[in-house]
Amino acid sequence: MNRSAGTADEVLSLCRALRNATRLLGLTGAEESDLLGHVARAEQAASATPLDLAGVDTQVRAIRYLLVEVADGGVSAFMADAAARILGDGIGRLFS
Repeated sequence: MNRSAGTADEVLSLCRALRNATRLLGLTGAEESDLLGHVARAEQAASATPLDLAGVDTQVRAIRYLLVEVADGGVSAFMADAAARILGDGIGRLFS
């Protein structure tokens, strides 16, 4: 599997997980709406042909920011770690 396909699969998987876990993230209604907007744009970038790497990067960074700085639910740290792994920059990684 090439890196682009892996990135797309990882992003889509994170987006599905976030949609299924929104109630567990400890967000207000407005924060949840903001997060879901970024999730939708990340899915669109990951599904584009060719893969929109800049769009994926921008949206996953925004998602990670919300998960680290705003969300306080029990699964927020795990989701933020998944976002950091997708970005590959190691910033904000909670687990190795």
